[in-house]
Amino acid sequence: MKKICIEISEEQQEQMRAYLEKCFKTSIQEECMDGYTITLSVSPFGSELEVAMYGKVELGDVKWKIE
Repeated sequence: MKKICIEISEEQQEQMRAYLEKCFKTSIQEECMDGYTITLSVSPFGSELEVAMYGKVELGDVKWKIE
């Protein structure tokens, strides 16, 4: 089976972690357990990563590969 590997910077990882922590706290307060979506957008101009739960956060340019 193949894997899609996405490389993110320390800053992008911290931004994603902080966003998801905030969203999970909201889920607990509202007593609903929603999931989140990670979207990799690929174009001839580059690749960008986005995380969505209650709204979205764009993490910007990333490197990715299929192994």
